[in-house]
Amino acid sequence: MGIGSCTSKACLIFISLIFLVAAAALAYVGINAIITYKQYENFLGNMYVMLPSVIILCVAVFMFIIGCLGFCSTIQESSCGLGCFITLISIILAAGVASLVLGLVYKDKINPELEKNMDLLFQKYDAKNVESSTVDFIQEELQCCGIKNYTSWENTTWYRTNHTVPKSCCMKNATQCTGDLKEPGKLYNEGCEAKLENVLHKVLSFSMLIILGFVIIELICLISLCVVYHKRDYQGYEIL
Repeated sequence: MGIGSCTSKACLIFISLIFLVAAAALAYVGINAIITYKQYENFLGNMYVMLPSVIILCVAVFMFIIGCLGFCSTIQESSCGLGCFITLISIILAAGVASLVLGLVYKDKINPELEKNMDLLFQKYDAKNVESSTVDFIQEELQCCGIKNYTSWENTTWYRTNHTVPKSCCMKNATQCTGDLKEPGKLYNEGCEAKLENVLHKVLSFSMLIILGFVIIELICLISLCVVYHKRDYQGYEIL
């Protein structure tokens, strides 16, 4: 058996094991990203921004199947198994590239969606409806106040009626905070739009970085697989 073939087989066995571990890692990344998006879905409107995360989960399932198939096929030198292996690798490689493209496309669409939907939700705030709970949640979770900053509340129906901002704008350590804009030292000074956009961009960028890493691994695996598959006629592979 040639050195190139032996090296490629060893590489495939190693990468197959990595795929099994990577499947769990990608599943965690995908689920975590979806949970993050779901927390702020009212601010996003366009649910297509979750497509990269959904693709990550699909890729995780394929990677688990590929890991098992690749390990068994490489050990047994099965021509049929290696043929399926190379087909699945090609599919998952294409899915990874598609996910990267979608991530780049929808990354630029997050800000317009946020700006439009946040304005609608803040205008509907009355401290009672579902929209109000969403606004309070994001202000407390991200420690922010208003869309751009706490003065953004001056343009809302809530402020024109109550002349205060919601209590969720009050800093956690602030005592006797009434939400009065004359006491800005007791309120969060940063706006929620920039903070939320930053959170979503971080999640999306991290997901894209993980996908890029595995796309590179899959490409190396595909090259190694082609070398092994090319040698099948000379190494006596059994057709299973």
